[in-house]
Amino acid sequence: MDLILTLLQEQFYFDLPTGFTGWLVWFALAGLALLLVARFRAYAPTWDGRLTFLLLVLGVAAPLAALALGLRLPDTGMLPPPGRPIPPVGPAVMLFAALPWVLAAGLLGPLPAAGLAALSGLVLAGFDGHSAFTPLILAIIAVLLSAALRQRYRTLAYRFWRRPMLAAPALSLVFALLALLTLPLTVSGTLASRLDYTFARIGWVTLAVFFQLLVAGMLSEIAAFGLPSRWGGTAPLQPSPGERSLQTRLFNLIAPLALLFLLLLMFGMWRIAGNAAGSTLEERLRTTADSAAQGVPFFLETGQNLIAQLSEDPRLYLTQGAELDAVLTQDLRSVPYFDQLAVLDAGGRVLGGFPLREANAILLSPDEIQALELAFAGVQFQMYSLPPGGGDIAGRMSFLHAVRDGQGTIQVVLLGRTSLSTNPFTEPILDNLAAMKDIGGYGILLDEQGLIMYHPEPQLVGTAYTGALGLEPVFAEQPGTDGTRQLVYSRPVPGRGWGVVTSVPARVAQQTAMTIAAPVLGGVLAVLLLAFVGLWFALRRLGGSLQKLAAVSTTIAAGDLDRPLVLQGTDELGQLGQSFEQMRLSLKARLDELNRLLSVSQGIASALDMERAVGPVLEAALTTGAAAARLVLTPAALPEFTEDKPSHYGLGPAAARYEALDNTLLAFTQRQPRVVLSDPARTRLNLPPGTPLPAALLAVALRNEDTHYGVLWAAYDEAHTFAEDEISFLSTVAAQAALAAANARLYLGAQLGRQRLEAILAATPDPVLVTDNRDRLLLANPAAATLLGGTTSPGTPLKEALPSHPELRALLKATAAESESAEVRFPEDRIYYASASTVVIEGRLMGRVCVLRDITRYKELDALKSEFVANVSHDLRSPLTLMRGYATMLQMVGSLNDQQTGYLKKIDNGIQSMVRLVNNLLDLGRIEAGVDLRLEMVPAADLARQVVDSLRPNALQKQIRLSLSVPEQTMPVVESDSALLYQAMQNLVENAIKYTEPKGTVDVSLTVDAHGIQFAVKDTGLGIAPVDQPRLFERFYRAAAREARKQSGSGLGLAIVKSIVDRHGGSVKVESRLGEGSLFAFSIPLRQDSK
Repeated sequence: MDLILTLLQEQFYFDLPTGFTGWLVWFALAGLALLLVARFRAYAPTWDGRLTFLLLVLGVAAPLAALALGLRLPDTGMLPPPGRPIPPVGPAVMLFAALPWVLAAGLLGPLPAAGLAALSGLVLAGFDGHSAFTPLILAIIAVLLSAALRQRYRTLAYRFWRRPMLAAPALSLVFALLALLTLPLTVSGTLASRLDYTFARIGWVTLAVFFQLLVAGMLSEIAAFGLPSRWGGTAPLQPSPGERSLQTRLFNLIAPLALLFLLLLMFGMWRIAGNAAGSTLEERLRTTADSAAQGVPFFLETGQNLIAQLSEDPRLYLTQGAELDAVLTQDLRSVPYFDQLAVLDAGGRVLGGFPLREANAILLSPDEIQALELAFAGVQFQMYSLPPGGGDIAGRMSFLHAVRDGQGTIQVVLLGRTSLSTNPFTEPILDNLAAMKDIGGYGILLDEQGLIMYHPEPQLVGTAYTGALGLEPVFAEQPGTDGTRQLVYSRPVPGRGWGVVTSVPARVAQQTAMTIAAPVLGGVLAVLLLAFVGLWFALRRLGGSLQKLAAVSTTIAAGDLDRPLVLQGTDELGQLGQSFEQMRLSLKARLDELNRLLSVSQGIASALDMERAVGPVLEAALTTGAAAARLVLTPAALPEFTEDKPSHYGLGPAAARYEALDNTLLAFTQRQPRVVLSDPARTRLNLPPGTPLPAALLAVALRNEDTHYGVLWAAYDEAHTFAEDEISFLSTVAAQAALAAANARLYLGAQLGRQRLEAILAATPDPVLVTDNRDRLLLANPAAATLLGGTTSPGTPLKEALPSHPELRALLKATAAESESAEVRFPEDRIYYASASTVVIEGRLMGRVCVLRDITRYKELDALKSEFVANVSHDLRSPLTLMRGYATMLQMVGSLNDQQTGYLKKIDNGIQSMVRLVNNLLDLGRIEAGVDLRLEMVPAADLARQVVDSLRPNALQKQIRLSLSVPEQTMPVVESDSALLYQAMQNLVENAIKYTEPKGTVDVSLTVDAHGIQFAVKDTGLGIAPVDQPRLFERFYRAAAREARKQSGSGLGLAIVKSIVDRHGGSVKVESRLGEGSLFAFSIPLRQDSK
């Protein structure tokens, strides 16, 4: 391949279409381009100034890109145009020629792309390909490419076509098809020669366009990536035509395959026919050449032998003049081979000859003059070729033989000439070669010097043959003088150096191939067209049937089951239609049945008593064509509401007539779920004589959760065969009736239970409140209504029902699942203990139940007890102090023995315990009495350190690791009573050390947040059981665990902590697991409420 900088040095011209057909195709392609532009005009973008500028830039770039920088492909296998013997030139690959219009296809739409492609095609065709069809073909490709790049179909194949790197090179196939159609229309000559020219050129031309489109597609990918909002279409993806129509999908699938099959078949037939024609012509060329080559040696040997025989006659050198002429005349006439004989002396002078009139007019050729010298020099025999004589169409041969006398001396030389066109031995050779004209070819006879001895064109006889003639027979293709391909067979003559060449134009083979293949291809094309038409109508019928099925499916989906579906035929479509119709009928029957069941369900759902629910059940049973429908309930169905006998219900014209069968069928269905009697008269029913019997009956037991409620049965006055669907329907109705009976039983039971509950609540002296999950009052018993007054009707919001009791509202609004309690004060100083529990159903909080108990009397007793304890504790202080003083003084009076010292120590320890208990009781009493706090700004961190430091010796004594964690940042001061806060901290830490085993740990922490400070003590002690945790902060309460009981204590420490924290407006919490330790913590606000 050669590099091309520009095409401007090439000659600019166009090969216009030849003949009417050529121009017709040209205008057809122009119309197709315009039609495609109109067809895909929807893919044009919204035009603006930027697109106009871009169009101008690409318009300038299109001709420049088509002229500059490319590669010249080789001309291997290409032929010059028929009738124009100019050397073939390979097509030019202008690397960027397609880039402007490919960019326009993606950015500007079909019309600008077509215009730019046509402009680029004009430049390329004018300087290189010279085909007037090229601009139109490129315009068509540009429109198709723009449609492919800008379409918005969602399937994989269409996504492939939206990529320029893939779509652009793929459209070179369209160029190949159109070029295959148009190239024969740009040259003259026979159809075979034009097709030969086209086939030799189409591959290279298509390859050149492929490379141009490939380069443009790859570079356009950059634009597609960089300008996603302008490249291609921006509309939402939509279903492709194949997705919307089965007919289109199948046709799009089958049509390309059929077209590919046709092309392969045409190519195969063309190749087979061409090979057959080529083989036939090759055999003809080989046969003719071989036959001619076999005659040449015989001709030459005959001439050699004859001239040798004639040279033995001594009269040739003994006689002269007329006598010698007579001898030569006699020799010439005796053997019809030579047409001229002459006797020559050493000087080249003719001594005698025949014909007589030419005896003295023989002109020797240069070869003959040289041969004469060689003959007298001792060369016995020589032969040479001569140009044709006047009127001859073939060359002549000259045979020279030396004539010796009896002593072997050369006296004269005998010269014999013959013309190949008249020699009887060459006539078969020339006739064979001349017969090549019958198939449009020719035959050539060459001598050993490569000169043409015979040629159909006489002016070429005697000239040198320009082709190759090897030592072996060769069959090859060679360009002819008119630019067409020639099939040439060259055959050397063995042992002589002569050769025979037979040749025929390649178009003869193609014409023969067309003659062979045209009828077959025409038939195949006709059959394929008929197949396409048949396929189209078949797919149309298939599509119509499927559309009818789709319409029926739509109507079925819409609920219209009254339109029948009729599809003719018994094929798969017909069977499908029958299946759809059967499905419609079955679905209609099923929906009718469901409607009846729905009516039954609605009737049952709207009635909770059997008197109202049984009507829809019996009506549904009558829809099966029954004359009577009856339902019987066992006494156990409603045990507390009915007498000890079955309940009977009936409906239908014959309901009363067959009532006597109720008890019998009820007994039957207790043993089996259903009773089907097609002829009850033949069945033993143990009925009184004369009891009327129906023609058929069907009875189904009413069962729900293994409980037998009764029987539903239908009676028919005429013979009736029960289908499975009918039995299933009545069984479903019976199941609904059983469910209705169960619901009625449950409803009546619930009503009875509710009435009982209401009576119990009304008789309960304690107020009871029930709320729902929306904080509305559901129930308030009379005691609650009397206590609360106001509005206590169901559905009243708590804010309206309890306007003056926020603590009770908070208790009822709590979302915790555990029970909670609170003390609520009511007017007249009445105090109620409110205990609320959550109603949980399937894990969901459905409301709260609150019971209030009047504890006013208990609170008064508790106050008296507290006052008594406080007084006793205060009165005990003085005796305890006196006892402790005297116990101390006893050690000062005199020495005591060990036993006495031990007694005094025990007395002192008991007094200390009593003092601590009295102090705790007094502190607790002071706190609960509401004595004002001595508030001051206390550094909580320092207070915590004092507590930990004071108790560290106790921890060390038990080998317990005691730690304190305080934030590194500055702790804010807290407004509190420092003495009480110190006592609360000390109580928690002291308890943790007391109940922690040796080598355990106690971690004290102090944290602060926006709400206040939190003091927490975590230990690894005994832990507290969940049952003990709710009462830990009650006075004198101690955990029941045996290990906890081993430690001494009054049970007041945690009660004092809770009282101190409550007085500061804080809260206390505990977290503990038995055997894993506990966490006690309290939090108080940083500032106390001014109130």
